[in-house]
Amino acid sequence: MPEKRKKLLWQIFPLFLFITIISLVAVTWYSTTFFKKFFLENSEQELTIRAELVKSVVKGETFTKTDALCKVIGKKTGTRVTVILPTGVVIGDSFGIISGMENHRTRPEVGLALKGERGVSVRYSDTVEKNMMYIALPLFKNGQISSIVRVAVSVSTIDNEIKNIQKNIFWALIITVFAAAGISLFVSRRITRPIEEMNSSAHYFAKGDLTRRLAIPDSRELAKLAITMNQMAETLDEKIKTVNSRSMELEAVYTSMRDGVMAVDRDEKIITFNRAAAKIFDVPASTLKGKNIHGITRNYDLQKFLKKALNNASTFEDDIVIQRDKEYLFHVHSTPLYNIWKKQMGTLIIFHDITRIRHLETMQKDFAANVSHELKTPLTSVKGFVETLQDLMEEKEFSKNGLSFLTIIEKNVNRLIALIDDLLVLSKLERKQGGDIVFQRHDITQIISRAVDTCQREIDQREVAILGRYLKADSCKTLTAPVD
Repeated sequence: MPEKRKKLLWQIFPLFLFITIISLVAVTWYSTTFFKKFFLENSEQELTIRAELVKSVVKGETFTKTDALCKVIGKKTGTRVTVILPTGVVIGDSFGIISGMENHRTRPEVGLALKGERGVSVRYSDTVEKNMMYIALPLFKNGQISSIVRVAVSVSTIDNEIKNIQKNIFWALIITVFAAAGISLFVSRRITRPIEEMNSSAHYFAKGDLTRRLAIPDSRELAKLAITMNQMAETLDEKIKTVNSRSMELEAVYTSMRDGVMAVDRDEKIITFNRAAAKIFDVPASTLKGKNIHGITRNYDLQKFLKKALNNASTFEDDIVIQRDKEYLFHVHSTPLYNIWKKQMGTLIIFHDITRIRHLETMQKDFAANVSHELKTPLTSVKGFVETLQDLMEEKEFSKNGLSFLTIIEKNVNRLIALIDDLLVLSKLERKQGGDIVFQRHDITQIISRAVDTCQREIDQREVAILGRYLKADSCKTLTAPVD
């Protein structure tokens, strides 16, 4: 099952939107942090100035009037003013009752002021139950710290302002995100639309329609890609046409071959074959390809030949017999097949039917034997009668039987001449590759009678009795001669 992949549009658009949102969030965080820091720094500077003013006012007052003075200053300025002794005891506070306050020596800003430094701290106040900013300054008398003047202001106002700013920025962020989403979608479609159009046209290439051409997009990079793909399609179209033309030529030659041609892989499965090969195995051509050779034929000689051919890195040939309606003799030749990595992938087998050739060879052998026998018979007869004539001439009895002997010699000579004529005719027929031969019916009675007459002398000498009876079938007659 193919993996489901997202469209390029839905890969680019979320990325643009994500980058936009991250950028806006970062700007929002930075701006709010910056504003808060800015407000705190301003508040710190303002509180420091107030602390210096309070310090100058409190400096000349006695401890008994300090608390009342702190409350007056705090009421007029809206600032919490606290005066603390070096021991941590609070002697004046504008918002609280000093008698119930705990020791302030452990406060961070007080600790820094006791060291002679300016103490600054932003923390929650249990007294007023708010987040406060504290500025503590040491008050010196005779070179010693006589007291600590601390002023404080609530930072809740700053927090509220920051929240308002954040709220406004949030709504601006929402509006900006929607605007950015629309712009991102527009840009993404503008980028992906030419690619989708090219992809749609490229489907025709995949289906084999290489005559179609891609539209050239406006962008330089995609335009180069479209031009390159069009050139590739044109080149492939030309090469495929060339390959198809050559393939059709080879297929025509391959199909028209009278010899059977078959390719088999290492697993003894048929890769390809031609019509002659299908005819050899007497099976439909459509069922051969991809089948195992053992499922096509159970011929042991072919299976043995195939195993040797697949295990042999060179050409190999042999003669095998394939039985169909009758026996057919084939001269089989194999050639190894190699893939692009020079590894043997199978073998190519060519079946050459030599049944007729072997039949003709057998006929020639039989014919030579028969002709030799046929020539020997009249020659022996001629030789015998010539010797008899010689004997008669010596005994001066030639006039009595000489004429009959000469007649027999003449017949045998004529027979030799007829045999030679038959040889010439057969030679002509063989040179014509077995051309059209016209068969006619003949009466063979005379031939058999002449054969009996020719052999009459041997028959008499050997005292062989020939009993013959003639059977008529149409115009042909056959002779059956049982011999005792």
